[in-house]
Amino acid sequence: MSLVIRQATPADAAAVARLNEDFNEVRTDVATMAARLERCITTERILLAEIDGLAVGFLSLWLFPVVCTPDPYAEVAELFVEEAYRRRGIGRALLEEAIEIARSEGAAELKVVTGFRNTAAQKLYYSVGFHNLALQLCCPTRLEEPSM
Repeated sequence: MSLVIRQATPADAAAVARLNEDFNEVRTDVATMAARLERCITTERILLAEIDGLAVGFLSLWLFPVVCTPDPYAEVAELFVEEAYRRRGIGRALLEEAIEIARSEGAAELKVVTGFRNTAAQKLYYSVGFHNLALQLCCPTRLEEPSM
């Protein structure tokens, strides 16, 4: 098994769209995903995990400057590894790369949000140095579901 972690480019749109659909159940055509990858290049980095050239996981790292602090804000927004490839260190490798990028870009900390019941993910996050920080709340702003 040859694992490579690298930053996705618009040329990886098909792989990112497939993985995102598997994870978030949101279908996105390749052209739209390529445009999103291009549009978000300064604020969001998509890290791809590839085994022998096949994309099997991804991590979305939000990293951008903010007004209130001198350090950039860094957050793992998404982390997904295909079920057949889990428990092989791929999620850990993605997280370790995200931590290194956040550190090298000057972020004082890297945040992550995960579900209360997602104990497998919590165990992984704790094992690489994350700790409980705050309670995150959510206020829906969309009044109706978007039409498909």
